[in-house]
Amino acid sequence: MQPPVRHFAIVALRKAGALRFLSHLDYARALDRAIRRARLPVKYSEGFNPSAQISFASALPVGVGGERELCQIELERPLNADEVLRALAPQLPDDLAVVDVRVVSGRQRRHLSGLERADYEIELSPDPDLGMNLLEDAVGAFLDAGTWPVLRETRSGTREVDIRPGVHELHAITPGSGGGGPRLQMSLALQQDSLVKPSEVVEALRRLIADRTQGRVGVDVARVTRLGMH
Repeated sequence: MQPPVRHFAIVALRKAGALRFLSHLDYARALDRAIRRARLPVKYSEGFNPSAQISFASALPVGVGGERELCQIELERPLNADEVLRALAPQLPDDLAVVDVRVVSGRQRRHLSGLERADYEIELSPDPDLGMNLLEDAVGAFLDAGTWPVLRETRSGTREVDIRPGVHELHAITPGSGGGGPRLQMSLALQQDSLVKPSEVVEALRRLIADRTQGRVGVDVARVTRLGMH
């Protein structure tokens, strides 16, 4: 017997401003409450404290913003994407806004599991000593490196991981006309077996720049934003 047809709203949200500092748990709770207020026909878990059947593509670290954070909401019945958007959008604050909605129906349950990369933009703090040539040289040295081992803390202890294969793209961008420091744009592996954290790439560049300047020039992060996942 084939599994039944199920219906899901795939929602992209923008997490910005002060809400960048929400924990993932608080973010999930806020979305659950907004869905209740929207009175969407959502499937709920069983038990004494039922919650909406929501799953997320990938949790954001506290302090990191997101331009297209994806979640999957299971529906009791199929809806038009515009219906979901009109019902849900007014229930969320400006810094947690609905960017896009699509509704899919079928026997597949997991629609967010095939994502392989996450794209980030990192704005660095302005520093007159951190010129673009120095930053670009560090980016080039990192990309030319065959390996780049880092130490990670896991439940089973500390282990060494090579992050270089998981950095698919890395660019240094000149500060815009609106001010601020230079930016880094990067595309990083998202799957658990090859995951790379943006903080690990920044730390690699910090080490390279420190080596080139005998520690005189630092690299400080002003803002981190995940642009999307694909």
